Amino acid sequence: MIVIALFVFTCLLTFFFVNIPADATNAKDKITLMGLVGLKVWLGYIPLILCAYYCLNNQKNLLLFNHFLLLLILIACSLCLIQYLFLVHGICPGSTDLPEPSNTSASLRAQCFVGGSLLFNPGKNLIRLPGTFVAPWQWAWFLIASSFISYGVSFSEPSRLWKGLGFVTIIAVLVATLISGQRTALLLVPIIYLVLLLTTQKRNKNLLVKLIILFIVSIIISTQTGLVDERIANFIQRWQYSPPQEFIVKQIRWITSNYITLLGNGLGKTASAARRLGSITLVETFPAQIIYEIGILGYLVFLSLVTTLTILTFKAYRSLKTPALRGLGLCLWAFILFISYNPYYYPLAVDPVAVYYWFIAGMLFKLPVLEQETLSISSEKD
Repeated sequence: MIVIALFVFTCLLTFFFVNIPADATNAKDKITLMGLVGLKVWLGYIPLILCAYYCLNNQKNLLLFNHFLLLLILIACSLCLIQYLFLVHGICPGSTDLPEPSNTSASLRAQCFVGGSLLFNPGKNLIRLPGTFVAPWQWAWFLIASSFISYGVSFSEPSRLWKGLGFVTIIAVLVATLISGQRTALLLVPIIYLVLLLTTQKRNKNLLVKLIILFIVSIIISTQTGLVDERIANFIQRWQYSPPQEFIVKQIRWITSNYITLLGNGLGKTASAARRLGSITLVETFPAQIIYEIGILGYLVFLSLVTTLTILTFKAYRSLKTPALRGLGLCLWAFILFISYNPYYYPLAVDPVAVYYWFIAGMLFKLPVLEQETLSISSEKD
């Protein structure tokens, strides 16, 4: 696509005209190497579109990949549950006995079983689990991405066994969301499942039954563990203390008042992976991060890129006629839409969402081709 070439060109402009000249006048930081890290962050996963398109060359490979995704999500959520149980039963010490600030914020000194830095201080009602990832917020976005994927795969699965396993995976994602203490995931994951349920179910009888089952499961969880009330109370307190919308507005005002330039301040200047190469700036909202690194020109080109990708994948999804593939396509396209315009934090700049985003875009482009091949084979047999 032309917009991908334009985005690559814009990133290279920043690298050659901002990073390299700045490196010549700064003996302390390795700004050219930071720029290479930035190129990897912004451009490194885009080829996954082609990987998905050419690797998923038939329906069998599509099903195998869907099964792999379900198992991956289920295993990761199971490991998170074990991590939580280890902390609750004292097998892992948690954060309680650590000195400040490690006892009130996620720290590698409290890591347990899997994953990296975590926070578990029940005395202060603080918990932030990283699951199988380095940081808690990465785990939160894995859960958010998994909600789209697990529902879409479960909806499209022809096998009863794998459809049942898909339902188990959805429950595992909900449980992991509940116990992990991730406020963003706690807000978004149930809403995502509910929206996907309402948009993919046409038969009112089945919809009502599924809603009743979900309601009963929620009641059982809340009455038997008390976790739901605790997590919701913590979420409300945190929202009142630091409303996300105010935080986003503050970041936008900060970037527009101080750092609006045509080509930005240099690739990799906000990437945590480049912190060993020089001083970086912590920017915690996605639009502000792009503007800071590659400037207003880069942001406009990137916005054009994701908008074009969203439109083209929507057309691919709408062209599907098979109900199973159409349901899968809707769930995957909803993920593309949500991540493309997400203003909070920066999931598209790091794993795992960046990997899912570009690969799923390739999947969506391939689904109409796979459907036509299947229909052609069926017509030949008839």
